[in-house]
Amino acid sequence: MKVTHVLKVKTNFFWDSLNVIRASILGANDGIISVSGIVLGAAGANLDSKTLLISGLSGMLAGACSMAGGEWISVSTQRDIQEKTMERQLENEDCENCPIKLQKNDILMPFHAAASSFCSFIIGAMIPLLTMILARPEHRVVFTLIAMIASLSINAIVCTHNSEVSTSKTILRNVITGLLTTLVTFILGASV
Repeated sequence: MKVTHVLKVKTNFFWDSLNVIRASILGANDGIISVSGIVLGAAGANLDSKTLLISGLSGMLAGACSMAGGEWISVSTQRDIQEKTMERQLENEDCENCPIKLQKNDILMPFHAAASSFCSFIIGAMIPLLTMILARPEHRVVFTLIAMIASLSINAIVCTHNSEVSTSKTILRNVITGLLTTLVTFILGASV
């Protein structure tokens, strides 16, 4: 009986947990790619270390707040729809026409998605930011690109673990997106 209780607790919040995982993966990827783009664009413009740091920190904080706000708005809308659906279900107890039978534990929590997105964005953003700041000036660009590719690959491996999704395709998508983003920002910075 105790095992059943433990399993029940873990499955009661399945949809909210899945939503938090999604927000975390997206937040980390976005943090890695966005801040890599910002600091590599600034490096392309040959900005000094202090300006690189301020640009990276500003981008990290703005991006984390934006991601958290976006998650809050999006998941709040989903929650509103879930609550309306549950109200309709309660009004029609026989509800044979309801495509989904929602339970109270199925309701998503906007704060959970927002907080996980904010934190994972910061963690992801710290990788290129610290690499750019700690590397010697002549190695900044190359080391930041290597750190970005490695961290995007690790994120892809983690998010596809124990799934039937192709890890190599996920790594390729992540890395191509990161490289295209940083190429655009570096060229922009170098052309200034």
